[in-house]
Amino acid sequence: MKLYEPFPDRITVDGQEYRLTLWFDRVLRFYDVLDDPDLMPEEKTEAGFSWLVDCRKAPPPEVQSRVLQQLMDEVIAPTQKQPQKCVDFSFDAEEIYSSFRQAYGIDLIQECGRLHWCAFLAMFHGLPEDAPVKQIMRIRSEDIPAPNKHNAEYIRRLTELKTLYALPNKGASQAQDGGGWDGLFNMLRAQAE
Repeated sequence: MKLYEPFPDRITVDGQEYRLTLWFDRVLRFYDVLDDPDLMPEEKTEAGFSWLVDCRKAPPPEVQSRVLQQLMDEVIAPTQKQPQKCVDFSFDAEEIYSSFRQAYGIDLIQECGRLHWCAFLAMFHGLPEDAPVKQIMRIRSEDIPAPNKHNAEYIRRLTELKTLYALPNKGASQAQDGGGWDGLFNMLRAQAE
């Protein structure tokens, strides 16, 4: 991100330029579709392309896959800032909503179809440490210290909080069927090759 450049609104793949509709709500819906075990990879690709790319005539599925793959690699998820998963945009939606409201005075529901994904991410990463979602992320990512004679109560309380705020275990069922982000990336790469 550069402060003197607009957020990405186009992407070029195989010499063809595609106009993007990267509103944060569309990207979050795409995240949900990726996690849906009832949808086939082709359906996920079609849904993602239709939500994130403004195109009158959809290209063939293999081109859609390449467009989505490049879009993911360059714009939506170019780097992982968190070493471990400590937030889920769907599961933590209430805390994210209240954090944006508290920190920025923004009603995310009113920003649907307007707030660019890159702006949303920049604001999300810039939330203050006292924002509800940041507090939960800190609890999830904090290591439980080695016990000693002074920290038994701290360990007990941290363990309780980690249990209270634990993310649902989506990975176990999706790892078996190749679902989620990894499954889509592998499918997109295979189709692109």
